Amino acid sequence: MDSSGAASGLDERYIVPGLQRGLQMMQTFTRDRQQQTVAEMAKAVGITRSTAFRIVYTLEAMGFLRRLPDSHRYHLGSRVLELGYSFLAGKDLIEIANPVLKRLRDDTQASSHLAVREGRDVVYVARFQGNTSLISAMAVGSRLPAHATAPGRVMLTGLPLSEVVALYEDYDFETYTPQTPKSMGELVGLVEQDRRHGSVVSWGFYEPDVASAAAPVFNASGKMEAAISVACPIKTYDRETFEGRIRHKVEEAAQEISRALGYRADQAA
Repeated sequence: MDSSGAASGLDERYIVPGLQRGLQMMQTFTRDRQQQTVAEMAKAVGITRSTAFRIVYTLEAMGFLRRLPDSHRYHLGSRVLELGYSFLAGKDLIEIANPVLKRLRDDTQASSHLAVREGRDVVYVARFQGNTSLISAMAVGSRLPAHATAPGRVMLTGLPLSEVVALYEDYDFETYTPQTPKSMGELVGLVEQDRRHGSVVSWGFYEPDVASAAAPVFNASGKMEAAISVACPIKTYDRETFEGRIRHKVEEAAQEISRALGYRADQAA
């Protein structure tokens, strides 16, 4: 145990070493170190690889860690986010995004969302219910497949094409509407198209009667950190208006959040 426990007057008899190491292991993941091997985590915490393996195995089984497909590297799982909304609300991204999302909801009358990507899923971490007849089921903590959603497709553009291919290699594509990609080839084509546009409009892409628009959010280092989106019934707007004015409002909101996080447009490649 490090000296911080003794300095704070804690009685070491009541410390559970395994739990302590597990928490320390999760703390080794940072914004700049989002993926690690068991060996790297063991070194960071100062324990043997065998001990680290058992801890990682437990954390993975509980959903706090996830192993990258066909890899020996791990990243934090969604259970970390699901510890509670109070934890999420303490993060700078959520605090910065919330007023922008609320204003976006008011401007568009559509439900607005903030989502992050976890592997092949998107996890919704903030939400403002719109004033349309659509009652959004995207509560905080909801997960949807990235390949079938507008924010998911946006965040896939933040990956090199080789990583997209590796992520979906041997993936059994589930389709939800005729617009959902049914194969690796279709998905790659859409991602490359989305990359050129910089934002995504879904016209019945995941749900046949729902329109959605999404745009990326970048952090101070220029890395895509999240995506924001709006969703409403297709009948709310004609397609030209939605793909024009509404999409533009989503892009502006995403840019505002990115700037507040320290992103500068001249960082873009």
